[in-house]
Amino acid sequence: MVEAEGTRYVGLEQASGVQAFLGIPFAEPPVNDLRWERPVPIKGSLGEVNATQFMPACMQTGSGLAWYHGMMSRVGVDPSLMEGPEYSEDCLYLNVWTDSDYPEPKPVLVFIHGGSNTGGWSYEPNYHGRALAERGVVVVTVAYRLGVFGWLSHPDMAIQNAGLHDLIVALEWVKRNIEAFGGDSDRIVVSGESAGADNALHLALAPAMAGKLAGVIHQSAGWSVTSTLKPEGGFALGEALVAHHLGADGNFADLKQISAAQLLESQLELFSDHYFSPIPDPETLPVSLQETMAGDLFPALTLILGSNRNESLMYIPEDAVLTNYLEGYFPPETWDDIKVMLGADLSELAQMDRLRSGVQYTCPSLALAQAAQDAGGAAYVYRFDRVREDFDAIGAYHGAELPYVFDTHDAWIPTDVVDYQITNALVDYWVTFLTNGSPNESESGDTETGRMIWPAWTQKQQALIVSDEVSAQTHPDAALCDFLNATQVASARH
Repeated sequence: MVEAEGTRYVGLEQASGVQAFLGIPFAEPPVNDLRWERPVPIKGSLGEVNATQFMPACMQTGSGLAWYHGMMSRVGVDPSLMEGPEYSEDCLYLNVWTDSDYPEPKPVLVFIHGGSNTGGWSYEPNYHGRALAERGVVVVTVAYRLGVFGWLSHPDMAIQNAGLHDLIVALEWVKRNIEAFGGDSDRIVVSGESAGADNALHLALAPAMAGKLAGVIHQSAGWSVTSTLKPEGGFALGEALVAHHLGADGNFADLKQISAAQLLESQLELFSDHYFSPIPDPETLPVSLQETMAGDLFPALTLILGSNRNESLMYIPEDAVLTNYLEGYFPPETWDDIKVMLGADLSELAQMDRLRSGVQYTCPSLALAQAAQDAGGAAYVYRFDRVREDFDAIGAYHGAELPYVFDTHDAWIPTDVVDYQITNALVDYWVTFLTNGSPNESESGDTETGRMIWPAWTQKQQALIVSDEVSAQTHPDAALCDFLNATQVASARH
């Protein structure tokens, strides 16, 4: 049992002294009159909270589970082995894993799940924190409103970017209470993958979080650089939702009377080609990331960031051709040179994968690393190349690194001795970063662990390459990204 702010949280005893506290409320349920409103923080005593089971995931169409099923089908795994959670608008809960026997305050990892801001949940199997807690980290995974419930914009809304507001309130709960769970409130690192990483980086720019984060781990979300929507575009979609349900003269406030199921149906119908992103907002995002970088306003952040070699492979349609990914982004006179840079010996599918992965994920991630370095911060860049046995159809796919950094390999994923060796190395780097602000025990030599130095990103463009072995070398896509940037590619939207 842990007591914080007068509330007694009764959790679960797990192996090796780890305690799990599941389904902790950090805000009032955002339902009825609170739909689309500012999240109301939970403060003060709740008496005794039974924190022994996960709570429903935030309302969604099931796209998060569909992603897993699609990935599993591609590699011949039975999709029924992965089950989804219940969904509800009442979903603002977080989960904590901590080692109750650890004698000193521990660094804190706050992880934000991905899912294109429309799907996913905070307790997907790969996000459970027991293994990291055994290594002396307090792990917190958080929920936030999704889709039209969390990312709808409208001029009549009291706040914009409700999902970011949810995450800010969750981080403020952690800041106030994590010491009761054995955490160090001065060593909070916010982390995420895909949309979760996009949100984590935006949180680092939010005024409410200034000076409260020790670092950011940004996995597979290079498109963060261009993810911010213009207000007029976001508002137009919100107005379209009002008109769809209430007619041209409808009032936004009356949407609160529409059922969640009807709103989800409308989301599928009206927003099928829309990516739910934040808009500029004085409280959560005063200046877009793109403008921050262009104006040399990037903060001096300490980052781990990177991408996977085959981020785009499983998203490429069967009838796609390379021209689809060149047209509209590059001048035609550069196409032959681009094909050479991609690798003339690669198949057209492999060329498309490398190009799309570069444009959407890798190249903007390297730009973020350079921005952090130029601002006086530090960035440690990785590329994840490891392909599991029989996974050639999806390669080092989007999300492939997650079971390694959490040490949570699913039973249905083929895992061998090499995978466990990589896991040990990456967990060591992650825990050291969380503990010291650098993935290295020292910048001159990792004498305690025997690990090689993970070089910080500089003009030398060094990165950690995670393949069948872990090595430090010039980033394999650095020259390609320099070339693409020189041709003034228009970054694609995730």
